[in-house]
Parts: sequence; structure tokens; C-alpha cells
Amino acid sequence: MSKRTIITTIIIPILLISGLIIFLINNRQKPTAELVLAQQQIHFGTLPEWEGPATRSLTARNVGKHTLRIHSVYTGCSYAEITGPEAIRPNAEATFHIVINPETLPADETSATATIFTDSPTTPNISLTIIAAAKRFATLNPDVCAFGNILPETKHQKTLTLAVNAPLNISNIRLLPSNNPKLTWEMTSNADTDTALITIQLGPLKDRGRFSSLLTVAFPNERTLTLPVTAKTVAPVTVQPETLFYRAATPETQPSLEFTLSAATPFKVLKVTTPTVLTVTDVDDTSKPVQKRLKVVWNVPNTSTPLREEIQVLTTADPFPIHIPVYGFIKNR
Repeated sequence: MSKRTIITTIIIPILLISGLIIFLINNRQKPTAELVLAQQQIHFGTLPEWEGPATRSLTARNVGKHTLRIHSVYTGCSYAEITGPEAIRPNAEATFHIVINPETLPADETSATATIFTDSPTTPNISLTIIAAAKRFATLNPDVCAFGNILPETKHQKTLTLAVNAPLNISNIRLLPSNNPKLTWEMTSNADTDTALITIQLGPLKDRGRFSSLLTVAFPNERTLTLPVTAKTVAPVTVQPETLFYRAATPETQPSLEFTLSAATPFKVLKVTTPTVLTVTDVDDTSKPVQKRLKVVWNVPNTSTPLREEIQVLTTADPFPIHIPVYGFIKNR
């Protein structure tokens, strides 16, 4: 047998087989741990708030050859808590417990993704979706009493619906008095439907600006609901725009701007107070009794400094004048 034949028929196959054996030995799959959940989603449904925390259980199995260790569990939300084993032996099962507090759970159905972190290279983290919704023991509709813009020295009233879901005697519900004498309320209950109508009266308010207060509904189970009440007392006559800004004006010009006064009832302009460099004229050609349009002309040649002035308008609808800031700049020659 020739040397070449020996190499091709004996030595090369032996080398190939030896290399394959060495490769298989060095690359044998090492036994490891692996976590498998019985389900990837837990649905709690709708949880009555007055029944307290709810618990669901989840089975998990280690299908690997080594003990699996649980590093940590991240719930993904503030209303759930997950407890479980620190380790799971090979081919063994364990149970995770998911507890939800419906008091901190959003009323609408919501979902959160929890994550279980392990020491397994195959399953270093496993996700679990938690779905739930809360049913409140009582609700107010609407949950904010917003009166919007109101006029001074006027009274306003709104009615809200209180629905009681928990098994309570609604006749024992109390309305705590407000610390604001201009805010009063009363309740009319309907025991047949477990609902009540709450009527809120506001005013008359004298001070201009924003009004806010909190009313409290007290229940016999020692729970409470708070109702924000908001309003803004505005002047009988509004101005648009509220500020006049001429920007940069050429020294030789007399630029003009307009503003509009509006009211809910007819009014007249009694007096307009302006600085000497401004001239205000009535340009209203529609004869609307509830709206007045005025033009403001800036006499730039008579102005030596940037314009920072104010126009005051007194009307028959309001004893207080309307203040309109006016700004402008003069271009350099």
C-alpha cells in the first residue's frame, strides 16, 4: 500500500473522527435551570373596593436539571404585591401569590407587566401580565364641580349624582359643612336606587379671580369622598386682546391696534383714560349693544422712550375700570 493511500484512507479519517469526538466532548450541553409559568397572564376581573385585597396564585415549574434561584420580582405597578419561593428544585413546582389592593387600583381596567428575575441563563427574566379593574364603593358624577366663569355678586347652582355601590344605608351619609359661607349644599337620597342628588349653591362672590374649595361626603363605614369645587369670578366686561403690543415701530409712523369689549348684557363706555402718546377712538360700526370695538393709535414721533403704558376703560356694567397694558418699541434710526 502506498504512502499516499495510507494517508487518505486511514490517517485522515482517524484525524477527522478524533476532532469530532473532541468537539462533542467540549460542547456538551451543560444541565441548567429553566423557569416555566403555568400561564403568562392573570386576570383579576373587577374587584369591589370595599371587599379588601384580592389574591390569585400562579404555578411555576423548574424544568431544568439544576436548582433555580429567584433573584427578585418586579411588580410593575404600585397596587400589586407578588410573593414566592427563593428557589425551585429541579423538576419541581412552586407557587407565586399575587395580591392586589383595589383601593389604589385605577377604576378603569388596567394592566401591568410583572417581571421575575432568576439565575437561569435560559430564562433570566420571565414576564407576567396582571389585569384588573376596581369598583369604587361610591362615585360622584361629575367628580369635579366646575362652575366655570361667573360674574360677581351672582348665585349659581349645580346638581351632581352620588352612586353608592357598597352595601350601605345611604340615609346615614353626611355632608360635612364647608368653611366658606358662600358655598352650601344639600342632598336628596333615593333608597330604591342607591343614588342621591347633591345640589351645590355658590355665591354671591365679590372678589375677582379664581375660587376653589373642597367638600366632603362622609359615609357610615368611615370612608369619605372629596369633591373639588372650582370657579372663576370675571369682570362683567371682558377685553380681547388683554394686552396691546406694538412691537418695533418706525419713528415717523402712527401705528394702530384694536381691542374689543364684550359683555353678556348691553353696556356703554363711560370714560377712557389714556397717556398723551395714545389716542383711542370708537370704530364700532355694528351697533352691537353688548360689544364695543376701539382703535388705539400710537403717536410714535412724540414718544422718546419704549412704550410701557396703560389704558383704563370705565363702563356702565362694572364700577371698576378695565386695565389694558400697552407696550411698544421704537426702531433705531
